[in-house]
Amino acid sequence: MPYAGDRVPLPVFIVSDFTGETAEHVAKAAISQFASDAVSLNRFRYINNKERAREVLEQAAAENALVVCTLVDHDLRRWFMEKAQLQKNETVDILGPILDMLEKRLEHPPLETPGLMRRMDEEYFRRVKAIEFAIKCDDGRGAEYLHMSDVVILGVSRTSKTPLCMYLAHRGFMVGNIPLIPETEPPKEIFEIAPEKVFGLTVQPEKLVEIRRERLRLLGLDSELSSYAQWERVEEELQFAKNIMRRIGCRILNVTNRAIEETAQEILDYLRA
Repeated sequence: MPYAGDRVPLPVFIVSDFTGETAEHVAKAAISQFASDAVSLNRFRYINNKERAREVLEQAAAENALVVCTLVDHDLRRWFMEKAQLQKNETVDILGPILDMLEKRLEHPPLETPGLMRRMDEEYFRRVKAIEFAIKCDDGRGAEYLHMSDVVILGVSRTSKTPLCMYLAHRGFMVGNIPLIPETEPPKEIFEIAPEKVFGLTVQPEKLVEIRRERLRLLGLDSELSSYAQWERVEEELQFAKNIMRRIGCRILNVTNRAIEETAQEILDYLRA
């Protein structure tokens, strides 16, 4: 039904002990079922003590406003609802009934920490951004973006650079990786990055030969016909890689027979030290 334009819009107060986005989204979902000019929204953020809450309730009473709140602190929420009832403020408590029911069923009190969902959302989007970065800067691509990275991984082929990068990206780190090949000079950007952000991967030659021969077998190729899995070639590549890593002054990690998680944890421990 259309709203009578000569009427004063109903004031709706959004009250939260954090940003109030949750309460506002719920309120807007309900308001969308009415004329767009039927309601005026006023958001009150970071209401985390009784003094500030009292001011909001007094203003709501003066303006005869409908109050929509998301207060996670149990004591403050209970006080707020009791005070609102005494002042005859019409109030919708969005989180209270759900929190109380969860506490009863789970037999455990809530954390009562404002903004946790927002932090979870921010963490999620940070991981998504890191994964996109890892894809863009995988296997030598996107060298011009490496200055934005938290970590740069170097190594010869089949040292698990990409899986390691994706693991770290899922932890929220911006990671790129560069393959080191004797015939190709590595991008100049890796010499311009702080050495403590760069990690070189090395492996025992015999293990790398084994890994490469198995890779060729899976591809249906004869390892005897390819220099890729020959001892001389493997040792040449490893020596070239070590020389580059020493020029950079980066940390060198031996990944022989190591799980991705082990190597990743060593990098994380080093970064956090």
